[in-house]
Amino acid sequence: MCFVLIGILDEVQDHPPLWLQMLEGSAIVTVLELLVGLVVNRWLGWNVWDYSDMPFNLWGQVCLQFAVAWFFLSAAAVWLENALHRLAAWLAHRRGR
Repeated sequence: MCFVLIGILDEVQDHPPLWLQMLEGSAIVTVLELLVGLVVNRWLGWNVWDYSDMPFNLWGQVCLQFAVAWFFLSAAAVWLENALHRLAAWLAHRRGR
C-alpha cells in the first residue's frame, strides 16, 4: 500500500525532486504505521510492536528514528517505481513493433 501511494504521488506531481518524494514517502509510511498501530496494537490489543521505549515516540506506535529510516528507504521505492514504469513502457514499445 505504501509503495503504491508513493508511486501515485510521483505521477500526480509530475516527478518532483527526489528529496521531496523521500520526505512524502516517509510521511506516508509513518502515518500509515501510526493508523495501523492504533488499530492493531491499541484497539485490538495485539501488541505487534511497541516503540514506547524509543525517544520521540507517539503513543508507542511510531518514532522519529523509524521516520528517518523510512525517509531513506523511500528512495528505493521511488527508484523501483520509476524502473517499473520504464520497463512497462519498453514492453509496450516492443509489442507495438
